[in-house]
Amino acid sequence: MGIAFSFTVDDGSVRAGMVVINANVKNLIPFWEGVFAPAYFAQVQDLFALEGQSRGSGGQFGPGSWAPLSPAYAAWKKRHFPGKLILERTGKMRESLNWQGASLGAGGVFVPRRDAVTVGTSVAYGKYHQHGTPKMPRREFLPTPDARRYARMLSAWILGREVDT
Repeated sequence: MGIAFSFTVDDGSVRAGMVVINANVKNLIPFWEGVFAPAYFAQVQDLFALEGQSRGSGGQFGPGSWAPLSPAYAAWKKRHFPGKLILERTGKMRESLNWQGASLGAGGVFVPRRDAVTVGTSVAYGKYHQHGTPKMPRREFLPTPDARRYARMLSAWILGREVDT
């Protein structure tokens, strides 16, 4: 026979904390809606405002940015849509990814489930910008979430602590 041991917690506050942790782990929808979405979509909006340049911890700018527009298209866009940034003409795609407290703008995709979340935009041309085409460079506006950052946020949320975004 192997070695066995028993561990009993007889402290009411510990037991109550375990109930909260267990409930939180079984259903992550409140995390997706209340913690993940505001932080993630703020990052997406930041990418639009900074034309693909990301911010690291502490607000420092990260390397890289979206590929510039071709000279011919940049000149055309300046005449027809003055002041609009890369990936912005009408603002439809950017607005679809604007978190408004409980949902995204028109065309935004946010499907929280107990153990996963799906995010995106139903704006038809979004996929061409996200992945690029043979004639257009990739300009990723939906970044892969930083696993370390969101794991820290999830851990704090599961434990019922204040979440630092």
